Amino acid sequence: MLAPRKTLWSTPSSVSSLASSLLSPLSTDTIYDVGCGDARVLIHLAQTSPCLNLTGIEIDESRADQARDNVKKAKLNHRITILNENALYVDYSSCSIIFLYLVPRGLRLIKPLILSVPSYLKYYPSVLLKRKKLKVVTYMSGFVGEVPVREERVEAQKGSGWPVFYYEFYKVVGVDWLRVGGVVLFGVWLSRREKLN
Repeated sequence: MLAPRKTLWSTPSSVSSLASSLLSPLSTDTIYDVGCGDARVLIHLAQTSPCLNLTGIEIDESRADQARDNVKKAKLNHRITILNENALYVDYSSCSIIFLYLVPRGLRLIKPLILSVPSYLKYYPSVLLKRKKLKVVTYMSGFVGEVPVREERVEAQKGSGWPVFYYEFYKVVGVDWLRVGGVVLFGVWLSRREKLN
């Protein structure tokens, strides 16, 4: 179990608004919502940002169908895709923003997946790898051992404040060929220098 499931808790609109503000999505971003439920966060992000590519992942088939219906009613099915899949088997390599409303165990399981290094890059020295920023908002629980860039509290119900955490990670996305070229040129220069001495 990744998300709170015994009772289906939907993300309050105040959290969606704060997430939109913290993430500041651009048209070039790709947003994933893991355990998207009825898609309310994705719909809010699509309506309040220029982001063109949003994906919801929902393991429960009836909730995924409800999410698709809500996306269709909002006339956003050209921007939002709903996957009825297990989030532990999804490829996160293309995403630049993730929203997570998961239990602590779910965060622990999903973190290595969203930050995983593609297998073909595991043999390159880390200094030669290209990284891109991954912006993550979690609601209710944060990543254990990670310090958030920001932590806010929102009033979900009268008199109750719930935490929202904003993180920035840098995930490996490829080889930095410019840096590789620099290393090769330095090696050539160094070998020529040694021959002259």
